[in-house]
Amino acid sequence: MIALFERLLVRAIETICIVLLLALTVSVIYSTTMRYLGASPSWYDEMASVMLAWLTYFGATYAVFMRHHMSFAGLVAALPRSLAVATAAFSELLVIAYFAVVAWYGNAVLAVAKWDSLLSLPWMTLDIVQSVIPITSVLMIIGTVLTLPRALRDAAAGVDHEHAEIEQAIAEAEKEAQAFNAQEPSK
Repeated sequence: MIALFERLLVRAIETICIVLLLALTVSVIYSTTMRYLGASPSWYDEMASVMLAWLTYFGATYAVFMRHHMSFAGLVAALPRSLAVATAAFSELLVIAYFAVVAWYGNAVLAVAKWDSLLSLPWMTLDIVQSVIPITSVLMIIGTVLTLPRALRDAAAGVDHEHAEIEQAIAEAEKEAQAFNAQEPSK
């Protein structure tokens, strides 16, 4: 049940990222075309900034769920098992605490931001724009909690996924280079 919830949440975050990316792309193409025709839309700069910020926050949330955020997995993997698990658990608690503070103060800002709006789109208040901060902070806490068991298992097993991915990429590149060299006629 928890795995299903996690998969659905990841799919929802992916969908939001794709929609934001497509909306940003369409607005850039539209604005560029209109600017070329001499009728630049007044809303473009603000909306592009907002969409890029939202895409960044939701992209970072996706990275949390995929465990592709910055970490010291190599250092943790090099530690003795009990110390590695304790270090991983402590770091995860720090991440949760950090995003709890960000969510709390991000929510507090919304009360002030509701009285202001975008210049080019007065109907869009800044609390809507700034709501991405507490929303994604809560999602990052959920993502950290849901992926915590895997992180602790990896720490206990001494697994460093970053190192494994790098080794796999090197092996694939070497294989491609060998295939290319085998196809190349000798001179």
